[in-house]
Amino acid sequence: MPGSSYADGLEEEELAEREEEILTTGEAAALCGVSRSTLRRAVAQGHLRAWHTPGKHLRFTRAACLEFAQSLGRVDLIGQSYREVPMSGQPAQAGAVGV
Repeated sequence: MPGSSYADGLEEEELAEREEEILTTGEAAALCGVSRSTLRRAVAQGHLRAWHTPGKHLRFTRAACLEFAQSLGRVDLIGQSYREVPMSGQPAQAGAVGV
């Protein structure tokens, strides 16, 4: 029923919005732990669901992004910028020298 209130005071529409939070390309990339270009490529190849705004900007649901990140097999990257993740065999910080 549209407009019906829940015990905590949230409307049905507000609950649905929270479950399907809409993200920009930058927000989605940060959540997935990949670059924005990787995200766009995933959309083009059909690996990630997204849509365009009237201004031609991509938008993603949080649920779709989490599903995509899990499909990459690197759930440890969720929420980390791809630039923060050290490459295998590389020092954790730029310029770090092993002793």
